[in-house]
Amino acid sequence: MKTKNLLLLSLMASMLISFSCNNKLPEAEIANIEQIVTETVDNSTKQAPKGRYAIKSGIVEYKTEVMGMLAKQTLIFDDYGQKEIQDVEMTTMGIKIHTVTIYKDGYVYTLDMEKKTATKQKGVSPNIDFENLSEEMVKDMNLKKEGTEDVAGKTCDKMSLDYKKYNMTGFFSLYKGVPLKVDANMGTMKMKLIAEKFLENEPIAIEKFEIPSDFKIKEL
Repeated sequence: MKTKNLLLLSLMASMLISFSCNNKLPEAEIANIEQIVTETVDNSTKQAPKGRYAIKSGIVEYKTEVMGMLAKQTLIFDDYGQKEIQDVEMTTMGIKIHTVTIYKDGYVYTLDMEKKTATKQKGVSPNIDFENLSEEMVKDMNLKKEGTEDVAGKTCDKMSLDYKKYNMTGFFSLYKGVPLKVDANMGTMKMKLIAEKFLENEPIAIEKFEIPSDFKIKEL
C-alpha cells in the first residue's frame, strides 16, 4: 500500500511532555498513545522497511492545532525516511515549548531547545510505515481510500481510519507517503494539521541531524 504515516502519533508522542506535565490528558489516554507507538514501532522493525517515504528527502511546514492549542511543526527527512526530524514549537499556559526529535541510526534523540538538554535511547520513528504495513494492521485500523485531495499543491491519497481498539478515527491526506493533512481524534484529544509549505526532494545538509555541541545528552 503506497501510503504512509499517522503523523498524529509522532506529534502526540512529541507533545506528550507538555500535555502530561500540565495535566492536559487523562492517564488512560496517555497510556493508549504510548501503546499505539509501541505497536507501530514493533511492526516497522519486524517488516524492515526499505524506506518510510516514496521520495528521498523533503521538508514540510505545518500549521497544527491540538486540543485547541496552536503549534508550529516541521518535518525534515532524508534517505527515504531512514533519517527524520520532528520539530514542534508551541506555547501553553504562558510557557514556550520547543522540542526537536531526531530519528537516525536506530536511536531516538529528544532535544529540549529551551533547556539545551537531550535524551538518547534505542528506537525508531513511531510513525506507521504503510508501505510495509501488514494486512493484519490494515484490517485492525480499518484503513480505506476515500479518493484524492489537493494539499500544498500536491494531489494526495485521502485515507480514512477507524481504529476501534484505541478509539481513534480520522482522515489523512498523503503524498507519496508524506502526510500533508490530518484531521483526527483519539478519545478527547483532537488534532488538525495541514501543510503550508512542502519542498520535495530538497537537499538536506547532514548537519541537520547532528546534536548541537552545547547540549547535555542523557542516555536512557
